[in-house]
Amino acid sequence: MIADFYYYLFVGLGLVTSYEDWAQRRVRNRWIMLGLLAGAAGLTYLLWNSVLGHQGVRLGRFGEYYLPWRYYIKVFVHMGLSLTAAFTMWRLAIWPAGDAKLFILFSLLVVLIDPNIPGYPLLLFMLLLVNIFVPAGLLFAAETVARVLLRAGEMWGVDWGVWLKAKLDVVEVRLREAWPHRYRYLAMAVNLFALFYLSGTAQRYSHRLHWGAFGNVILFLLMFVAWGKISQVLQDRRAGYASVAVLAATMAWGSHWRGWDVAAIALSALRMAFNFGVLVSFARLLFHWHIERESRRRLEAEHIEPGVVLADDTWQTLAAEPELSEKLGRRLSDGLSAEEAAAVKAWLEGRRSEIDYAFYRTIPFAVWIFLGSFYTVTQRDNLVTALIPWLGKWWDAFMSVGGG
Repeated sequence: MIADFYYYLFVGLGLVTSYEDWAQRRVRNRWIMLGLLAGAAGLTYLLWNSVLGHQGVRLGRFGEYYLPWRYYIKVFVHMGLSLTAAFTMWRLAIWPAGDAKLFILFSLLVVLIDPNIPGYPLLLFMLLLVNIFVPAGLLFAAETVARVLLRAGEMWGVDWGVWLKAKLDVVEVRLREAWPHRYRYLAMAVNLFALFYLSGTAQRYSHRLHWGAFGNVILFLLMFVAWGKISQVLQDRRAGYASVAVLAATMAWGSHWRGWDVAAIALSALRMAFNFGVLVSFARLLFHWHIERESRRRLEAEHIEPGVVLADDTWQTLAAEPELSEKLGRRLSDGLSAEEAAAVKAWLEGRRSEIDYAFYRTIPFAVWIFLGSFYTVTQRDNLVTALIPWLGKWWDAFMSVGGG
């Protein structure tokens, strides 16, 4: 009964927050607080039943059905991991605060709906993240590639000799600029190798964590989407020292005590690091060509809408204007609210001059957090595992048509 109540509460909050984030580019705290209070009430109810049940006391229906104490320890562990993941996403600017809090809320509701869900408590937060980011990443990549293909006609007029020389000049300049930071890049290479080595070890010797070649592609796509922030972490030399120590200990322990083929895993990790480097280089070149043409440097009234994220300099300039200083609230990574966008648009329409600063449009992500969590609750599986057979059949059909 309590599971049904929290299931419908989860669906209701998911629909409301998804709609408001889509329409207003903001996840309201009142829905987060409502959900957290309801979740806390549910845990209190379950805990009270456990206290009575373990003492053999019955007060009506209280104490008749109760959960073991280890359930609450699991809740504590799971929520600690979920909080850490959400805080990391927020600190890396991958999620705004509203999305991070929504993830924490859904992480709590999921275990109230299904205390026996796979991966709980140590891996459930990761299962949720995979089911949230995989469909969003695939859609983003497909949309970008489609837009690039639609603009492919523009490339026919390019002077490829001049273009190639310009790119080689850019590479030469980048190499000179990177040389003083060579130890940071070395640390990044070591950390990247360690990441792929540990991933390869887990896949090779754990049936549950084996996701195959398609899973590695998904991992590459997710890393590419957040590469700007991930690379900053990987360049930390202290993390590099820790990676060397962890790798040495893992290799020695695995080789001596478990009989692991350390050399084969290391070779596979090197191949993955090389393939990822090729993917990042090619994708950044491709996406940069697309983004360079899609971005706007001039702030005009017709471009202002809810969800637009103003550059720092632009925000400071507008906030200093007497007409806007009281209408602009605290700057959020969610972008302008509907009221703020209307105020900025009205102010710009009354001025002839334009501001030459960059701005960005955000993607409402609450719907992806809800859909990924909903899939986890209803299917009790990770989306990568579900997609592999379907995409394998699609790929085989595509290759057979191409071969025919």
